[in-house]
Amino acid sequence: MLRIRGESFVVGWRLFESSNKLNRMNQSMTRLSKLTPAEQSTFIQVLFGHSRPTPVHQDSAKLEDETGAMEWISDSLNDSQRDAIRFAVASSEIALIHGPPGTGKTHTLIELILQLLKKGLKLLVCGPSNISVDNIVERLANHKVTDMVRFGHPARLLPSVVNHSLDVLTKTSDAAALVQDVRKEMDEKQASIRKTRNGRERKAIYADMRELRKEYRERERGCIDNLVRSSKVVLATLHGAGGYQLRNSSFDVVIIDEVSQALEAQCWVPLLSAKKAILAGDHLQLPPTIKSVNSKSMDVDTSELEVTLFDRLLELHGPSIKRMLTTQYRMHEKIMRFPSAELYESKLVAAESVRERLLKDLPYGVQATDDTREPLVFIDTQGGDFPEKAEDEEVGKAGGKGMLGDSKSNDMEAALVLQHVRKLVEAGVRAEDIGIITPYNAQVSYCEKVFPKHRYGMKYARPLTRD
Repeated sequence: MLRIRGESFVVGWRLFESSNKLNRMNQSMTRLSKLTPAEQSTFIQVLFGHSRPTPVHQDSAKLEDETGAMEWISDSLNDSQRDAIRFAVASSEIALIHGPPGTGKTHTLIELILQLLKKGLKLLVCGPSNISVDNIVERLANHKVTDMVRFGHPARLLPSVVNHSLDVLTKTSDAAALVQDVRKEMDEKQASIRKTRNGRERKAIYADMRELRKEYRERERGCIDNLVRSSKVVLATLHGAGGYQLRNSSFDVVIIDEVSQALEAQCWVPLLSAKKAILAGDHLQLPPTIKSVNSKSMDVDTSELEVTLFDRLLELHGPSIKRMLTTQYRMHEKIMRFPSAELYESKLVAAESVRERLLKDLPYGVQATDDTREPLVFIDTQGGDFPEKAEDEEVGKAGGKGMLGDSKSNDMEAALVLQHVRKLVEAGVRAEDIGIITPYNAQVSYCEKVFPKHRYGMKYARPLTRD
């Protein structure tokens, strides 16, 4: 595999990685299926609806009386965030934290982790992606949390969290010195092979190296076990939690962030080592992306895979196991109004800092124009000369589809966007503060191609929907 071209190696590695992830999900499902009713903990019985969760007060005041006054680490928490943290701490088996966009879900999770650590609990914190986990590691490091270890290959981690990775800690901890001594002795033995011409001596050196490799593996395993035992917080992706290093570990609480972006089978990889779970996410946003090469040709229904653990538990036990964060810090009140009414039962409230925030109020001096005074503008292109172009039409001569499949683009709508961007920039809005979101990959590619990059450095977001 190493001899073939770099592109093929990358594809081969991704296939291996995907296979490894699938194996870990299969292993978790197999372990779960083999548990007899007597072997199932109350926690697992609750997750499958065989038992009801231990009741928790739904009234915030009574819940505070039950849990006692908390000494908050952050003084910027709002009432809904504090209520969610109290609820999660008080829950015995399961707690769902529903965090719509901009409501400070990660900020809430950091405070929750710190509160659980104050109680002396051992935590496993997971997410479906490396970036979701690294974000938590960064924030915990800012709070001087040192007893933590981040599982994952250093090449995939943010540079700011590498010092907390297992790879670095196994080389810098006290126990690592013994491992490095054996490694050094192995290297010296390896170098001595080239200096000897005697077959008997060479054979003896190889025998020594076999023993040293065995000792090295044992010491390395002991070093890792010691790190895991001494760490109050272990952080990993959902699949990373299934590595051999954590195989025999157990945790008081497993916290899964962005759980609505993950398959339920992925979530069971860490859940099997837990006594309690706290799941955070937004089940009303997009479900996990599921790609199946044969789903269309074989009429395979993948919709069941889109039912996340968050969805299923909410359906199973109802809203009594959930707390929702209701104050959002991202949108002007007029922008928030539609999603709040359509998705969140009009429960969202805009924070004071963003409720009436406009482009003309940006701190670096923006002119007050028609484009900077309004927080939300609709431009109707229905019925006009704005034809969509499917990506496969561009390569129709070859009888196939483009690299972007059935994705669509619309050059006239892109021209409208460019015109609006020009007006904003002329009014004083910095180009780097402008983001363009479109539901189609082809439209992103078209905009990146036609927008003058030397003048505008906008940020582009690829599809929020599947095209």
